[in-house]
Amino acid sequence: MTPSGSLLHQISSEFANLGAAERRVAEVVTADPNRAINLSMAALAAESQVSDPTIVRFFRRFGFSAYNDFKMRLAQDLVPAAPFEYEGIHAHESVAEVVRKTCNNSINAIQRALQDFSIEEIEQATDVLLKADWIAIAATGISEIAALDAEHKFFRLGLRCAAVIGSSRQTALTRTTRAGEVVLIFSQSGATRSMVDIARQACEKGATTIAVTAPGSPLAQAADHLIGIKPYERIELMTPLASRLNHQLLVNMLVTTMAIASGSPFPDQLQALDSWVTDKL
Repeated sequence: MTPSGSLLHQISSEFANLGAAERRVAEVVTADPNRAINLSMAALAAESQVSDPTIVRFFRRFGFSAYNDFKMRLAQDLVPAAPFEYEGIHAHESVAEVVRKTCNNSINAIQRALQDFSIEEIEQATDVLLKADWIAIAATGISEIAALDAEHKFFRLGLRCAAVIGSSRQTALTRTTRAGEVVLIFSQSGATRSMVDIARQACEKGATTIAVTAPGSPLAQAADHLIGIKPYERIELMTPLASRLNHQLLVNMLVTTMAIASGSPFPDQLQALDSWVTDKL
C-alpha cells in the first residue's frame, strides 16, 4: 500500500484485515489522532500494549519506511483546510446569506468527498453490483433519499433493484435475501442498529453487502464491502442539509462506472423516460 489519500481513511478501511496487536494500534491512532502524532514510538507501543516491532509493522503496512514519516503524514491529514469547513446558518441570516452559505457548503461537501473517496472501493462495488441477480437498497432517515435516488437510476440503467424502506419491508428483506443478491446500505453514521442487523443477516443468508457509510463504524465492519464517506460531526444532534450530497454523488459515480463497464456510449447520462410516462405536453 502506498501513502496516498487520507491516512485515517486507509487505516479505517484496513481495520478488518489487521491482526489483534495492530488493531490495538489502529484504535489508539484513530481514537485521538491529534494526541497520537505527539507520541514517540515507545509511547505508542505502551499505549497500545504492543511491542516496538508491531509499531514498525503497522506503519510499514501503510507504505511508510520510518515512524516520523508516518506521523508527519498523519499530522498533514489533521491540518484544518478552510475550503472544507461547514458554515452554519442562523436564524438572523438574510436570504442572500442563506443562498451563499448553502451553495458554499454544498461545494465544500463535494470537495471533501473528492479528497476522501477510495477509487478501489468504488471499483469493487461497481463489479459486485453488475454481477448481482438483484439489488436491495436499504436506508433509514435522511439516507432514504440516497436509496430512492439509487433505485431510480439503477432501474433506468437496466438493473433489477428496489429501495427497501421501512421496518416491515426491511424485516422481510432479512428473511428472504439469498446468495447472488446484493444488499446496498446507506447510513451516514454507520451506527444505526437496524442497518447493522440487515448487513449481518444478509451475509448469513449468503447475500453480498455493500455499506456506504463512515469508515470504522459498526456497519462498515459488518459489511462485505465498504465505500467510506466521512460523516459530519455530532450528526446524532443536528444533521447539516449538505450532509446527504456525497451519498447522492456516490450514486452518480456508481451509475456512471457501471454504464462504462456495460459499454454505454453516454455513461454520464441516463436514457429519458417515454413521454407517456412523464405525461409531457
